[in-house]
Amino acid sequence: MLAAPIAAAAAEPPAQQAVSEASLEAWLAKDPAEADTKPISAELEAPPSPPRKHGLVIEGSVGALGHLGDMKHVSPVAPWFRLQVGYEIFAWLMAFGQGDVALASTAYAHRPPDQRAYALFGFGAGARASWQPLSALGFYLQGEGGLGSVNEDVLSTYGYRYADQLRPYFGGTLGVEWFQINPHYALAAYGGGRDYVQSFERTYGSNPPLVWVSGLALRYTL
Repeated sequence: MLAAPIAAAAAEPPAQQAVSEASLEAWLAKDPAEADTKPISAELEAPPSPPRKHGLVIEGSVGALGHLGDMKHVSPVAPWFRLQVGYEIFAWLMAFGQGDVALASTAYAHRPPDQRAYALFGFGAGARASWQPLSALGFYLQGEGGLGSVNEDVLSTYGYRYADQLRPYFGGTLGVEWFQINPHYALAAYGGGRDYVQSFERTYGSNPPLVWVSGLALRYTL
């Protein structure tokens, strides 16, 4: 029993032996700032953002629609809502279908009948070409075409005989996208124009049936 402590001390592993004077001096000679900051900076460094998700895209937007032709004397700027569903064939090219509606009125008309409300709706398809110079920023140009109409006959008295019939339209928009940390989401702002061909051609007018559109969009990629 008296010999046990002596045997245990002799069997102590080298790791538990006293630190030598040379190793102690080497440890004290190290730069404390370098030893402290390297692990902390490595831990605080943010991981890179995940790449943007590609595939099936659902995009909803809210904005405004205003007339540039003769209709600007009949209807003021109207709230405009659009829903698009598309698929990215390539990282830079998307084909889509869309539907939209503008809630308008004849508030600018200064002659009978009384002011009336109407909805301008449309549906169609198109393609979008995108360019993403930065991981969080992208630009796009899209062209579209389809059919549009007013929901009831409220504009014929002002000279728009075909407004309540389905007539073709075509147009395009230019937009900028801000991709979020979550690779599924992006925010966008856009603006563009449309030509409603016959819908807003006035029987006794000369200006083209053009409208401008602009809005903010939220997209989700599955």
